[in-house]
Amino acid sequence: MTTRETNIAHTSRQYWWFQLIFWAVYWVLNLIFARAYGYSSALIDGVFIVLSLLMLAVTHGYRWLYYRYGQRRAVGVICLQLLWLLPLSALLLQVLFATLIYAGIKLYPAPGRSLGTFSIGGFVGYVMNTTVILVLWSVIALLRAEWGKRRTAERDYWQNEIRLREVELQILRSQINSHFLFNALNNIRALILEDVQAARQALADLATLLRGLMHSDSLATVPLRDEIDLVKGYLALEALQFEQRLTFEIVMEPRLLDAQVPPLLLQTLVENAIKHGIARRNGGGHVRISATSVSATQWHLRVENPPAQLPEDHKGSGIGLKNASERLRAAFGDNSSLELVLLSTVTATATLPI
Repeated sequence: MTTRETNIAHTSRQYWWFQLIFWAVYWVLNLIFARAYGYSSALIDGVFIVLSLLMLAVTHGYRWLYYRYGQRRAVGVICLQLLWLLPLSALLLQVLFATLIYAGIKLYPAPGRSLGTFSIGGFVGYVMNTTVILVLWSVIALLRAEWGKRRTAERDYWQNEIRLREVELQILRSQINSHFLFNALNNIRALILEDVQAARQALADLATLLRGLMHSDSLATVPLRDEIDLVKGYLALEALQFEQRLTFEIVMEPRLLDAQVPPLLLQTLVENAIKHGIARRNGGGHVRISATSVSATQWHLRVENPPAQLPEDHKGSGIGLKNASERLRAAFGDNSSLELVLLSTVTATATLPI
């Protein structure tokens, strides 16, 4: 059984319990008032059972009308329609009830059982009493139905938000994956002409990286330790091109190794540091990666590198940092941020929730 079918079955059970309890209470109250006025017999009890069953049937008809025609209408419109529907139903119900009593007495006469004197005032009073009871039932049922609609709409809204976030993350990850793959293949292509053995090792490292990327492709977040493993493989590939011009260190608080980060966030920051920092310096430079706690609820993931000395050959698209920031927002909302500071060193700081 699907979740939707389960919810429908649960709602149906609640409805029938509400119906049975409401009209059972109505029947009991009728008996109490009858006893208070000195009417006590099996016939009276049976009459009130019939009345309660008729009321149940009428209100069940209301429910059918609501789900057939009124579910998409505003509450105000439904209330306006009830202004004439409830009194009319009460009138017809009392006419039917009186007809059944009349037919019963005529078909099954008994000593002491008579129709009595018909009273317009008494009949109007019965209709008004029935209308009040139907109004009370309708208010309770309408409030329940509108509350259910509100909850369903809210649940659908958040489910759509989740699906939108998942699609957004997939698009962003696919952009980063293709960007990274393009750069890695270019590096390996250049390396083939210089060192075939190193190129083979680079291809093996790339295959390991791609397996890791495919594994995390369906995940919104991954543990930091998995990101570090991917970055080490990425840095190994870049070190083949830069040789001694690239050095790095990784400093992590042990308790943060299980902290969650968007896939490829760290790799994106490191790639940005190498592309816009190390690659534009004659002597290369040092990349420092660190993870530190800043409070009981937040921590910083930092990538530091020396600033560029040489002009860029062409202006980049900025897709790396932009997507990193968007993936942070998609995964953690306003509880995260990404900041780039250009001083004596270039520092990219991602703030994430613990």
